[in-house]
Amino acid sequence: MLSIDCDLSAAFAQLNTLQDKVSEALRPAVYRAARMVYLETQNRAPMSEQGHWFYSRRKRDGTVGRKYYFVSGSLRQSIYIKHADDVSQDGEREEYVISWRKRSSQIGYVPYVHMVEYGTVHIPPAPFIRPAFDAKKAQAEQMIIDTIRKAVAQSD
Repeated sequence: MLSIDCDLSAAFAQLNTLQDKVSEALRPAVYRAARMVYLETQNRAPMSEQGHWFYSRRKRDGTVGRKYYFVSGSLRQSIYIKHADDVSQDGEREEYVISWRKRSSQIGYVPYVHMVEYGTVHIPPAPFIRPAFDAKKAQAEQMIIDTIRKAVAQSD
């Protein structure tokens, strides 16, 4: 019988170091990729030349809905990027949400973005969110991979 004794503790220590480097690099890498998609979303968001009025629906009791004025660029300004703390796991899974403000805030909001993106029975859809994601997805994924590879390479 042949027996080989080998100490792998150094290899395991090196693997732990790599795991730490990947964990440290993950959140900033995912943020940069999400920001790329966010900027593309803002760039693709339609913008009217002038401000416009939006009328909310009548209420069930028959009272007239509210009337809102939106300046040109309100839709672009309502788009935001946010770290999804509830689904992210520090260093293992990082997720960012790109969406639009649906409620009134000082930063800006537009309650009808879903009507622009998906259309209504009266107006056809003018999607800009999904096309922005589709346009930047491969580049964003590559950015994450490159950032993590660079972090791992620096640990050598």
